[in-house]
Amino acid sequence: MTLAATAPVAQAGDVGLMRNGVLNVCTGGDFPPMQYYENPGDEKLVGFEVDVVDAIAKQWGGTTKYVVGDFKGLLPSLGAERCDLVASGIMVTKERLKAYDAVPYFVSNVVMVTAASDAETRSPLDLSGKVLAIEAGTTYEKTAADLNAELAKAGKAPAQIQTYPSASGVIEQILVGRAAATITQDTTAAFRIKQMPGRLQVPYNYGDGETYGIYLRKGGDNREALIKAIETLQASGEMKALLQKWNLPETATDVKHATN
Repeated sequence: MTLAATAPVAQAGDVGLMRNGVLNVCTGGDFPPMQYYENPGDEKLVGFEVDVVDAIAKQWGGTTKYVVGDFKGLLPSLGAERCDLVASGIMVTKERLKAYDAVPYFVSNVVMVTAASDAETRSPLDLSGKVLAIEAGTTYEKTAADLNAELAKAGKAPAQIQTYPSASGVIEQILVGRAAATITQDTTAAFRIKQMPGRLQVPYNYGDGETYGIYLRKGGDNREALIKAIETLQASGEMKALLQKWNLPETATDVKHATN
């Protein structure tokens, strides 16, 4: 028996997140395989997260419109009502939850990425005196700061932390030899390694899973509606099919939706 996973479970007008049948979504558009442009000049975003949000909008009897911007401006854009959801591989943190609601839905591990030819940088402590490239506005900035605190405690020179506005810009610094490493998610690392075989490697996995959430403004029943839509995708098998499509772990979306 085939489940009709794509059949609308609510009408667009019944969901407070929809505007005239359109779900407006803020995203960075530069976080493959979650959301990105497959080719230069493309106007249509692709990726796992795009497929998930498109499927949610379809459940609600509507369509999606993506508002692409810099990572640091996504949540402020949500607060300014330029969009009604933010789906951009954003970690669920207590600080962000003070101002916004979120529905956790995907878990990933943090890893360190270096050039494949680098046989010396095997752990974060090996970054003493080296350049560490980080995407601006992400939680990796704190990870980098914690690393420098640990290096200082050990009496070692700090890593030289340099920030860049996009994930692709960070990877480029490693490829051209300006940076020794970056800290990112295993999803991004796997995509980049597949995209550029033999040029990048993951010598270190932090091991502690961190959770991505879809963010929305506080208030009303919107969070409950979003949870129901995600659970419908899980129960129907559509979520599993999307994970397989993007070569992501089948257990990546086995996440509790509570934020407390």
